[in-house]
Amino acid sequence: MIGRAAAIARRDLVATFVSPFGIGCTAAFAALSGVLLVVDLRAGEARLDQWFAALFVALGLLAALLSTRAFADEERTGSLELLLTAPVSAWHIVIGKLVGLGGVVVAVVVATLACPWLVAQMGDPDRGPIFTGYAGMLLLGVAFVAVGIAVSASTANPLVSAAGSAGILAALWLCGVLAGGLHGVAQQVLRSISPASHVTGFMRGTLGAADVTYFVSLTVLAVASARWTIRARR
Repeated sequence: MIGRAAAIARRDLVATFVSPFGIGCTAAFAALSGVLLVVDLRAGEARLDQWFAALFVALGLLAALLSTRAFADEERTGSLELLLTAPVSAWHIVIGKLVGLGGVVVAVVVATLACPWLVAQMGDPDRGPIFTGYAGMLLLGVAFVAVGIAVSASTANPLVSAAGSAGILAALWLCGVLAGGLHGVAQQVLRSISPASHVTGFMRGTLGAADVTYFVSLTVLAVASARWTIRARR
């Protein structure tokens, strides 16, 4: 069964990353990271916290686009029926999809490494925040892709999948903004469920257990939701 999940992951990784869509997304994200680097850097400074902050948001949008290929696009092309009738469990289907698209996220993130390298040539940046910033990007990217997979599993329309994923991720992110105007329990709850409240530590050079747990938990919940949806559709 693990081999079948790996086969699904390999198929999705190759189909997405070597396609014009995957290559275009990677190139666009790398180009965006370069533009943001020019905009965010200040004379005499070698800090990348604001650069990472912008990339976290951009990565959420990219995850919403990538995840449409998980199920919604396969249903549109007619290949989803073959997958759902194959002798493999719903868990392995979802895990395979997550690993495949997670691999694309890793490739996209790796494509931005030239930016901190350039900064290191011009100054002496603190390597701690760079390391944790990239760790945060990977955790956030995989978690957001998992949310997108859960949405993609529930619709046959790629546009609805992309819009739904982006809407859910934006709503979660804005919870942190709304929390700023509240007090007490409501403020704590909104901050705890917002990704925006859990990326600050990564930008500042810390790997907080609460922040890592948040993104891992979001991934697990999204995968469980996608698995339940797929089981209901079989």
